[in-house]
Amino acid sequence: MHLADGTRVVLDAGSGLRALGQSILAPSRPLPTAMPVVPIALTHRHSDHVMGLAHFAPLLTGSHRVRIACGGVEASVLHDLVRLQLSAPLFPNVDGVIEHVDVDTFDDTDTFSISAGCRVRALAANHPGGASVLCVDDAAGLLVAYAPDNELMTQYSDPALATWRRALAISLRDVPLLLHDATYVNSELPAHRGWGHSSAEEATRFAMECGARTLVLTHHHPDRTDDQIDEIVAQCAALVRESGSSLRVCAAADGRLMIIT
Repeated sequence: MHLADGTRVVLDAGSGLRALGQSILAPSRPLPTAMPVVPIALTHRHSDHVMGLAHFAPLLTGSHRVRIACGGVEASVLHDLVRLQLSAPLFPNVDGVIEHVDVDTFDDTDTFSISAGCRVRALAANHPGGASVLCVDDAAGLLVAYAPDNELMTQYSDPALATWRRALAISLRDVPLLLHDATYVNSELPAHRGWGHSSAEEATRFAMECGARTLVLTHHHPDRTDDQIDEIVAQCAALVRESGSSLRVCAAADGRLMIIT
């Protein structure tokens, strides 16, 4: 994502990082006078959230440094993970690549500073092995909340879960743009309890509780077709209308541009 001042913020390092890298190195872009830094904040360390590092052209060409931060992990552990992604047997031994990567950590008492006017905060998500909901703040306050792996578990009457969900909703109050896990439909939830993912309906109800302006359903089940995702979005939009909410619902898609106003 880009902020109004041109600051680039990258959330997670999955397969989409390849296309971003190609965009950064597009011939039409002017060459920087000094080696720029690409900040990447990770929600967690599962393979689908870090696999893009080995295909990120600005790192491989040595034209950029990459600064990676993740919550809930020691810097040495994060560095070892990055080194594993960028070395044999998972990746050829390319001289100098790992030297262009810096690592950092942060948690719910700390922030990852992107620029003078931008920071990333981590809130606890419900996901096996631990994960974060990442909040991007600019000078005016909360701008984006990113929760690609978060099991809301609204179908279970667990007081601790209810307390956690309520606290999370309060922390995300009036967020302009919420990207939330929508892997399943409600009928699929009982077979996937504890897998760390939510349904699209759960995400929609949670977004309305937050008072979010726009909800982007993400982390689609890999077996879904585009038509099925469109139908899920339509069902969620109908739920919003029935609830009398002004929430806008759409689905994440490759290359989709969202403008926050």
